[in-house]
Amino acid sequence: MQIDVRIMYNGKEINAEAILDSGAEGVYCNTSFIKKYGLPTYDIELPVYPRNVDRTLNKQGAICHAAIL
Repeated sequence: MQIDVRIMYNGKEINAEAILDSGAEGVYCNTSFIKKYGLPTYDIELPVYPRNVDRTLNKQGAICHAAIL
């Protein structure tokens, strides 16, 4: 399911689309979205290794940063 979302950051309004995934094990954001809007990130202590639906490791690699949106 896809929904429209509005993110407020540093006085800017960012309109985006989010995908709701009832099987997801966390909340993730595409790195190109983070870079496009210059959203700040911070290092996380333990990397997250996302897996695809077939349980293979995702080709994008480990998630090592987080953002507060």
